[in-house]
Amino acid sequence: MATMAVPGSGSRIIEWIQWGEEMLDCLPEGAGRESRRLLAEILEDPLAPWTRDREILPDSVSHRYRSWIERRRQREPFHLITGTVPFMGDRYEVVPGVLIPRPETESLVEKVEEVFASRRPVWILDLGCGTGVLGISLLKRFPTAHCLSIDRMKVPLQVSARNADVLGVRSRIRFVQGDWTEMIGSPGRFDLVVSNPPYIPSGDLSALEPEISLHEPGEALDGGPDGLMFYRRLMIALPWLLSDGGRAVAEIGADQGDFFRSKEGFVPGCGAPSVFPDVFGRDRIVLWTKG
Repeated sequence: MATMAVPGSGSRIIEWIQWGEEMLDCLPEGAGRESRRLLAEILEDPLAPWTRDREILPDSVSHRYRSWIERRRQREPFHLITGTVPFMGDRYEVVPGVLIPRPETESLVEKVEEVFASRRPVWILDLGCGTGVLGISLLKRFPTAHCLSIDRMKVPLQVSARNADVLGVRSRIRFVQGDWTEMIGSPGRFDLVVSNPPYIPSGDLSALEPEISLHEPGEALDGGPDGLMFYRRLMIALPWLLSDGGRAVAEIGADQGDFFRSKEGFVPGCGAPSVFPDVFGRDRIVLWTKG
């Protein structure tokens, strides 16, 4: 089939959208939606592809749009192209080398809000902070809380710090580069421990979509042979990390709930955890309470 010619100077938005849709026909699905969303991001107007489709697209904008379409055609993730991702009503910077937050992770923040409705956390520990969405979102919801955010990699910490600056919580969050719980000096300090650890089994990584396997950091995805390596480390540390009555809330893979419902999910001093679904009804959140 012939490829649509690139629209020339002075072409309308609708013509560029149609061209973008054809160029993105290689995607598994959603070519039309993505061509519109990319243009909407450039124009900083979510309705532009529908309400301004007869307008002429300036050359400076069309050149950028062509570049973005080509990058998406090469299966670069949408949010790495735009440089931001929405989460809990805010915008977070994302860059290569940092895991892109997913909508289902919002379920973790919502669950924390629910379980701390009456007793607000004072000290929060965010293990593997990535872009900082968990710690920052929780600080915005608990204005008297403070957070210690830990990540093994330098780039996520830099991005998290910038996001904390933009979203107004930088004074209440401390960033430390290190290997998870080995960086914690004071036992029993945290009212809340949150984490979205790597949970994809090592053998499954090669089967992931190109957007993930080629563009997202493997260290933020690889959960070891069965995907549960980091949870086992976390569970060992929880009795030592949590204050009395403190809670640990972590995201899990949709097929991992039964592990935590079994006796293997039991943590001395914290008991058996509760497992909760995300908005799609899939197992997504595991919660322990100390005491």
